[in-house]
Amino acid sequence: MAQLNNIWRRGIAARCIRILAAAALFFLFATLGDSIRMVVPGMGTGIAAGENAPHVDYEAIESFLRSMTANQGIVNLTVIRESQPSPIPGLLEIKFTVEMKGQRQYGIVYVSGSKIIVGQMVDLETRQNLTTQHTGPPVPIRYDIKELDMNGKVPRGNPEGKLVIIEFSDFQCPYCRRAYKPLSEFLKKHPRDVVLYYKHFPLTDVHPLAYNMAMASECARYQKAESFWNFHDHFFSDPEIRTESQLRKQVRLWAGNDGLDEDRFMNCYDKRQRTSQVDQDMSDGHKIGVAATPTFLVNGEYLSGVQPVSRFEQYLEAN
Repeated sequence: MAQLNNIWRRGIAARCIRILAAAALFFLFATLGDSIRMVVPGMGTGIAAGENAPHVDYEAIESFLRSMTANQGIVNLTVIRESQPSPIPGLLEIKFTVEMKGQRQYGIVYVSGSKIIVGQMVDLETRQNLTTQHTGPPVPIRYDIKELDMNGKVPRGNPEGKLVIIEFSDFQCPYCRRAYKPLSEFLKKHPRDVVLYYKHFPLTDVHPLAYNMAMASECARYQKAESFWNFHDHFFSDPEIRTESQLRKQVRLWAGNDGLDEDRFMNCYDKRQRTSQVDQDMSDGHKIGVAATPTFLVNGEYLSGVQPVSRFEQYLEAN
């Protein structure tokens, strides 16, 4: 009998090893037209509650997952307060939802007492990923544009157009500069059907002049609405500005050429009087998970990166 028990135990152990052997170091989230990876550092165990916790501490698990993914541009991570048996006896399967880059996706952790396993569970016999079978495909999120602060934003195109594009951008970003031409061509091609609004999202860690550029455009807009787009076009089409002194000299020249009161403009710029508009735009960007520029909301649908004219045409045809 003892020999039979040992054989049975070895069989169960071998089955568990086959399933857990391919537990990955990350969850991989597939997207529509773009790849998003939510990296969860390290497959292993984490303390979810007291060492001998008699119940599942959902709040501790949620806090643990949020701390592991804090720098990944996640808008929201929520652990679902229920569990079910996993394919391995003794482990519970607990789902959580992640919202990032305009998508909502399920993830799974495996729990045993006070420990959790973070990774993918794969059965090597069948080559089936048991984790992704239970999570399903990502679901696009459509954002309500009315929830963003559009106060004072100057439309480019037809405000009554059926396609509303909101661009989160950075005047010093090379990819935003590349995105400028196709988007301008699209607007010129469909002047009655499209409206574009610009929201600031300066990436100050890598673009040290971007915030002041944004502020200069707001000082221009404060005097004359259409001057905002003149400054916008200068920043994206003129030779790149590389120093703060060069920026200050250039924006003063543009202000004078645009018919603005130069002294009033420079007083606004030097005293940083329009920072609240830039900060509000950045707050709105963080609210929907913007982590890179350019990022667009096209009738509320999230779209990241430089886009060809044909991509915007697809949205227009669909609406």
